[in-house]
Amino acid sequence: MAGMDRLISTSLSDVIKKKLAPDDLKKLERELFLKHGMSIKLSVEHFQKFGKTLKYVSRINEKKFVNECINEVIKIKKNENTYNVKIIDQKLIDLILELCGDSETRKILGCIFDSDLTIPQILHKSKVPKTSAYRKIENLIINGLILESGKVVSESKKISKFKCVFDEIKIEMKKEGIMIQGVVNKKIFDKNTSTSISY
Repeated sequence: MAGMDRLISTSLSDVIKKKLAPDDLKKLERELFLKHGMSIKLSVEHFQKFGKTLKYVSRINEKKFVNECINEVIKIKKNENTYNVKIIDQKLIDLILELCGDSETRKILGCIFDSDLTIPQILHKSKVPKTSAYRKIENLIINGLILESGKVVSESKKISKFKCVFDEIKIEMKKEGIMIQGVVNKKIFDKNTSTSISY
């Protein structure tokens, strides 16, 4: 699992559950659990397993179905070396707003927009107190807004480096509502398994 898969997994699995016929949904959940020990949400983070299982249990056009589901969560526009990702799903918008609404979380994210840093480096650069920083970093990892980008050797131990899934996040408040758009670099976008079916 890498890229944006974890970030969109909850919203995408909710859309999939709503769009599938009840019998197909039951078969899909059963097969995913029996063959892979996974829920739909977890299989979205490992999309090849989801895709193969969906083909096995249903006659729907897998590519068309997945594209329709993804388009209810995010809209993707490709540029030269980046992808603009507009968040459509309201629950995902609310989650990002909640995370970005915290000043310490914003400091943490600010450090890793353009740098891959270890947790000690994030603590040093962000100046966020250790106790709350560890909790906030874990929350960002769980929700898929930051991801492990590699390992470095420090004092003869391998430790993880982290990066924000977005290179920048734009939040606009308009009369129609709040719009969130993120810029994802090609390297991170290419690691997505859920959007690979359409790109």
